[in-house]
Amino acid sequence: MRGLNRSILAGRLTADPEVRYMNNETAVTRFCLAINRGSKSKGTETVDFINCVAFSGLAKICGEYLKKGKLVAVEGRLQIRSYENKKGEKRTATEVVIDEMQMLDSKFYSAATAAKAKEPELVQV
Repeated sequence: MRGLNRSILAGRLTADPEVRYMNNETAVTRFCLAINRGSKSKGTETVDFINCVAFSGLAKICGEYLKKGKLVAVEGRLQIRSYENKKGEKRTATEVVIDEMQMLDSKFYSAATAAKAKEPELVQV
């Protein structure tokens, strides 16, 4: 049996997404979500900062429409990877590789939907 690895998060972007392209011209977008937990009234509110990454078409959409402070929901899988930094030190990164993204701010969503309606529709084959 395969394991289950799904994450569903909703939070606000801490900065504008960063779009880059890999050698094979695949778009990669990274951003961080701030997610409040606890209670403001009880003084126990804390914030989790979760790194997210999107690839290909979804990466381009995230890079174009998401902006700092906007409320979004993402769904994907949790990934933990190891790498070496420029100094040769081993590091570990934890991030959510997103499959789906939903803009939750109503004004923001309306503006993005209106902009999308003006674009020619792409047909998938």
